[in-house]
Amino acid sequence: MAILKNPRHEKFVQGLIQGMSQRKAYREAFPAASKWKDTTVDVKASKLFSDDKVLVRYEELIDESKNKAILSRIDRMIILTEIAGDDQEKPDSRMKAIDLLNKMDGEYINKLELTQPIDNSIKEMEDYFEQQKKRSSQPFME
Repeated sequence: MAILKNPRHEKFVQGLIQGMSQRKAYREAFPAASKWKDTTVDVKASKLFSDDKVLVRYEELIDESKNKAILSRIDRMIILTEIAGDDQEKPDSRMKAIDLLNKMDGEYINKLELTQPIDNSIKEMEDYFEQQKKRSSQPFME
């Protein structure tokens, strides 16, 4: 969604994104509201914030700010590569950076090797469960 068509509504949303309370953002966007009672401003601000277009714009700007704050995968890899290659860093820090890079690249994927065909393993499991059923169905004797 683009900037709101009503510049005062946009200013209200921008104020909220900057961390202002609804009351303060409303008064910034609507200067005449500076003469109103706090309760009146609160009601008007709450009503404006619940407007669909205003709410969508607010959520859009919140998402944008979150995305800007998060380092991309490539940025993280570059930082870790710089740490790993820096001779001035402590060896422990360099090893941790290499370890994290390896994890990001999937170098530590656990692999399970089967020593016999899967069909044989399934047959063994079925036999085991069948024996367990037989044991549990027998009456308990001392």
